[in-house]
Amino acid sequence: METIKNLLETRRNHLLQLKDEKEKALTKAPQGCLRVCTQGDTTRYYKRSDPKDFNGVYIKRKDIEIAQKLAQKDYDKKVLCNVEKELYAIRKYFENSPEISAEGIYKNLHKERQKLIQPICQTEEEYVREWSGVSFTGKGFEEMSPEMYTAKGERVRSKSEIIIADALNREGIPYRYECPLRLKGYGKFYPDFTVLNVKKRKEIYWEHLGMMDDVDYVDNALQKIRIYEENGIYTGENLVLTYETKKNPINQKIVNRMISRYLK
Repeated sequence: METIKNLLETRRNHLLQLKDEKEKALTKAPQGCLRVCTQGDTTRYYKRSDPKDFNGVYIKRKDIEIAQKLAQKDYDKKVLCNVEKELYAIRKYFENSPEISAEGIYKNLHKERQKLIQPICQTEEEYVREWSGVSFTGKGFEEMSPEMYTAKGERVRSKSEIIIADALNREGIPYRYECPLRLKGYGKFYPDFTVLNVKKRKEIYWEHLGMMDDVDYVDNALQKIRIYEENGIYTGENLVLTYETKKNPINQKIVNRMISRYLK
């Protein structure tokens, strides 16, 4: 329900801005309305200034800007009418919606009472616990590869992955490191991080491309992104990408921005 309210709040702000724009535009619009007459391949425009005069005055080709302004005026009036209807509907929703959603009632009950009840949906805590409890076998490490560990003792492959993992952990964002993913046309894939947006209950894959100054690495990275896209996984939707080169290493600010934008 909070998500719906947030979406409606965003929509309302957009509509209010649109309402203001169209009201200002209509104050500058010319008097009268437009009549459009089409006969075969020929279209003629007429300006009607008197409601009793159905035909109106013919608009010559050199004065086509008048027809454009009148057409825009008619369009703006219709848009404004719909905007006001939608704003009214949103206002009524906020006036009549309960303070707590049906799904939120369970959360406000006493813990002992909760034990006796089967809620209508899984609580956020239960959902995270279940998601985090999934067991998997990640990609193995080569015998001579350097050992690098996150703050919670999880082995990763680079210092940059430590930065990402530790940031996710600090922010309480559930994640799986190199959890296998089956992708059509490729087989088993190992995203660097499979991350959970808890509020949206949505899995997002996070790939860190750490050697973008290496030509062969860039080719492999582009192939990896293409495989994701072929499987309906797109950057900015359910795929997060971070990059770095030797001269431009990843930093904490970039990671924090990604977390704030896609995972909160």
